[in-house]
Amino acid sequence: MRIKVVSFLILIGFLSLLPCKGNALPFDSASLLKVYEDSMKAVQFIRINARSDKEKMEANTKLYNWMSKALALPTSFDYPFDSLKTIGRLMSPDKQFRIINWDVPVSGGKVAYYGFIQSFNAKKKKYDVFVLTDKTEDIINPQNATCTPDKWMGMLYFKIIKEKGVKFYTLLAWEGVSKQITRKVIDILTFNSQGIPTFGKAVFMKLPSTYKGAIKRMIFEYSADVTMSLSYNDPKNQIVFDLLGPREDGLEGQHQYYGPSFQIDGLNWRSGMWEYISNVKALNPNDKGDPKYKDPKNDDYKINKKVYKTK
Repeated sequence: MRIKVVSFLILIGFLSLLPCKGNALPFDSASLLKVYEDSMKAVQFIRINARSDKEKMEANTKLYNWMSKALALPTSFDYPFDSLKTIGRLMSPDKQFRIINWDVPVSGGKVAYYGFIQSFNAKKKKYDVFVLTDKTEDIINPQNATCTPDKWMGMLYFKIIKEKGVKFYTLLAWEGVSKQITRKVIDILTFNSQGIPTFGKAVFMKLPSTYKGAIKRMIFEYSADVTMSLSYNDPKNQIVFDLLGPREDGLEGQHQYYGPSFQIDGLNWRSGMWEYISNVKALNPNDKGDPKYKDPKNDDYKINKKVYKTK
């Protein structure tokens, strides 16, 4: 790896002496992207598995700096970084932006979050890169806060949803808070006329009384010892999630003792907003109420005859 890095620095020094007209570059940016990816690949596990916080953060600093430089290169938006197995890479359904982010577990059960948004700026006709700076501890009332890239509520995103007819995106995320508490989050991302991203928007309606006011994101807080389900049902335009509750009476409000109940709640997409619904009916693929249900009596749907066309 040292040879690669040294070679890369020599290459940069040489290229800086060459003339460059406009945005044209006298080198293959894809080759440089591969050099950066290989360098990040070598440290991605160290930031997680190193014995000390110091070693983790040193590895993370290298990873962060290399990713920052990589995303500044032409053609980087379409570069997959697919060897970085511990780094989240999410492209929006309309291909207008992507989120690249990751975490660093540190002592005491805490987690630090890092990331970038790379988005297409229609006015400038180019891609912008925004650094996501984790300021979770400075954010008061996170359920109602409007956040910016430089004051970001750190988390790991695992789904980007784009419904038709609106200019915002719905994000599903996971956040490790401590040894005792985990969160899952439904957040909202918008871009203003200048292409600058903002997190948080009041697009939730008919929420239960436990939610106070017009919240800008939904936060589910529960015991780190259990797992909560949060997912998107694309055919139904519906977000579904476990209803959380305390494991015993008398523990209300102490979220380190919360976990999934036997009920599934959700959000239905309606008139440009997310409408809360209680006790979602779970339909299996054989239920005629399910959009994916295929009638076995349909002559065009005969698995035994290898005919898969459906009406």
